[in-house]
Amino acid sequence: MNLPQGFTYEKASNQDIPVIKNLIFKVLEEFGLVPNDPSLDSDLDDIDEHYKNGFFGIIRNPDKQIIGTFALFKLNEDSLELRKMYLLPEFRSKGIGKWMVHFLIQKAKNLGYKKLELQTASALQSAIAMYNKTGFDEVTSSSASPRCDRAFEMYL
Repeated sequence: MNLPQGFTYEKASNQDIPVIKNLIFKVLEEFGLVPNDPSLDSDLDDIDEHYKNGFFGIIRNPDKQIIGTFALFKLNEDSLELRKMYLLPEFRSKGIGKWMVHFLIQKAKNLGYKKLELQTASALQSAIAMYNKTGFDEVTSSSASPRCDRAFEMYL
């Protein structure tokens, strides 16, 4: 599976933080979710440090603008959390989100992890449908964040 022609991805760095925060907070607001919650978004203050044992990627459009984010965050020795999956509205339904999920699944496998977890909000119906189609199973989570009311996992 490939990104649509002209779109590229790269590993994010702390230099990208202002644009990443703007993109993520814009999408959260679109769905009526609280942006810039210090208890949920402090990882965005130092991407290099928080994702050194995982991965934080950005998607660029043909004009080289950042239009999406996707990440893996280390939970423990066996598990990673798929997080920060966001795309600007005009770039949805082009297969980019699906590509990001498949990329992160393969990345987790390559890093030797056994399980992927994720939390999301019920308002993100298209994302939930994609997670189900990709093979994630919905689970009950005792650690759901205030912004997320659904949890999924996948054994690799």
